Amino acid sequence: MIWTSTTKGDDKIIAYFNHTIYKGNPKEADLKTVMTELENQKSIPSSLMSIPLSYLREVNLEDGKNYIEVLFGSESTEHLKINEEKRRKEIFDFLKTNIPKSTNYVDHYSKMRAGKKPLIAMFFISALFLWTFYIARGIESGNQYEVVGGHYNSMAGIVIALASFGTIKVMLIFSSFLLISLLGFIQKTRNPKVISTIKIIR
Repeated sequence: MIWTSTTKGDDKIIAYFNHTIYKGNPKEADLKTVMTELENQKSIPSSLMSIPLSYLREVNLEDGKNYIEVLFGSESTEHLKINEEKRRKEIFDFLKTNIPKSTNYVDHYSKMRAGKKPLIAMFFISALFLWTFYIARGIESGNQYEVVGGHYNSMAGIVIALASFGTIKVMLIFSSFLLISLLGFIQKTRNPKVISTIKIIR
């Protein structure tokens, strides 16, 4: 099966046959030749990337994303870029039906699970703020601080460096970080992920 697209941002060719996923963006002048070679299955054009099923681990389709995620090898990832939602689902459903020795499921994230990472970030930033603010107040009161061993690239060194800007700037810096984390938390919990997955069974 071969899918083609002329939409900007899409992969021009996505194909699946001989237990292999292909994708690529050949030059316009070479597109017809590549298509002919694919359709006749005489040879695989060098302009296309191939992912044999023997390397494939899983295929993911996340609601709202303009690509299908393909995981293969030990930790490699490739995106099949398809902007049109209907076409994206069509390709995913085809792979779901035609990839042998696979199972599929839909993972609905809960709000807490979706917001876990930004929530952890907020706690970490808050703790770092309290530490930095405490040191900043100490510096403004005339206290001197130094890192044991002179390792100023450590966390303590970073805290002292930030604290040296003073309490007002420390509050402004960390307020910005906390605001970014809060907005991330709101966004992720408002629209929790829904991911359809094709898992290869070994």
